[in-house]
Amino acid sequence: MFLLSIIYACSFSQGETQKDTIQTPKTENQALLVLTGFGSEQTNVSLQELKQLYCEGKIYVLETIEAPLKEIFDCNSSKILKKVSDFAPLAKENFLLCNLENATPQFKALSVDGINFFNNSAKYPLYLLGTDKETFNFSEKITRFTLTGTTALTRYMGKATDQNGIDWLLENILPAVKGGDFLHISNEVSALDNCQYVPGMRFCMKTAHLETFRKLGVNIVELTGNHNLDYGKDAYIKTYEWYQANGMKTFGGGLSPEQAYEPLVLQLKDGSKIAMIGFNESCPVNECAGRRGNQVGAAPYDSLRVKQILENLKKDKEISYIIASVQFDETDSYAPTKSQAKITKYLIDWGADFVYGSQAHQVQQVEFYKGKPIFHGFGNFLFDQIHRLGVRQGFFLHTYFYKGKMVQAVPVFTFTAIERRPALATAEQIKEIKKSIFLDKNLYGQ
Repeated sequence: MFLLSIIYACSFSQGETQKDTIQTPKTENQALLVLTGFGSEQTNVSLQELKQLYCEGKIYVLETIEAPLKEIFDCNSSKILKKVSDFAPLAKENFLLCNLENATPQFKALSVDGINFFNNSAKYPLYLLGTDKETFNFSEKITRFTLTGTTALTRYMGKATDQNGIDWLLENILPAVKGGDFLHISNEVSALDNCQYVPGMRFCMKTAHLETFRKLGVNIVELTGNHNLDYGKDAYIKTYEWYQANGMKTFGGGLSPEQAYEPLVLQLKDGSKIAMIGFNESCPVNECAGRRGNQVGAAPYDSLRVKQILENLKKDKEISYIIASVQFDETDSYAPTKSQAKITKYLIDWGADFVYGSQAHQVQQVEFYKGKPIFHGFGNFLFDQIHRLGVRQGFFLHTYFYKGKMVQAVPVFTFTAIERRPALATAEQIKEIKKSIFLDKNLYGQ
């Protein structure tokens, strides 16, 4: 199973005499990933099949690792790419061998001999051994950041949670959500001690149900949502203070217009830093700070101000990656609105590395623009809607960071049950979701 590691180690040992006289910098073990199209149904490839495909000239390889692979496989590759981005139009039906450092979320990493690097790096069989000969330290070098869809624990879901408890609400998804380093929610409602869960479009949640977020392990709360000011600024401020007291960082909203626009800077486990920014497209229910007399609330989208924020972040040499979120206007469509498509691309054009829509009660399409991911909508995470298929479908996204950049984005699909709680989607439900949001023209056309 450890064929590549062992062969390369033997090759290295033959040069140890030279190493005694020439001091070379220590290099870590390099995980090699087998990448394919983001929407591919394939999940695994055997090491034996990989070698056969490579020697038959049926697998692409990144130029920077072609030399050691030639020695390892004892054959030449006829499909060498200079840049990972060159693989985009080829990815749907092909494989690319790539080192971890050059991987991108545009392409899915396959398991090798049934072992996925991001689930079990210690037993993963595909490494180039570095000069320090130490095992790759996943726990110190890889940061997992999970992004989720719309949360509004109110109305019928609030009632169901009252009756059955928080543990009941989270039972079906908790094991799949927990275990990462950062967990994000976009919470659209503020808390009241005496909140009454009633039908309609004026939302609150019970203060006691904030415990849901602690049980999940939430440490990032997005405040771009439409309903956080439904019960006034006092409820907003009290809820905001609860987040702070419970170690949850916030972005996309705040206690002043200036604070609402302030980027959230996070330090990853390897010491690198990323930034998160969030905005509300049109503030339809007076939820934005600095609008119509409000001093608290969400950050309203303003293209010139957003451009300046992004330019400032790009100038900051400590920030290696920028995630941007927008609470867009609602649509009952898997496709983004024209406004969505315009704004998401604008954000990337001015420096964002990853863009998602936090508004979507309806799951929406995934696309890659200039090689960068746009997730137009994750759908509902914790919300009670069950009136049509699109609002019951959803996913949360495990993203993995290495050396300051995202190298993988892995969706975990969900489906809201009739009893108003989320569950992991079945194989058939996953198939239906993918059919609607993974379109070839969006995944492989740019």
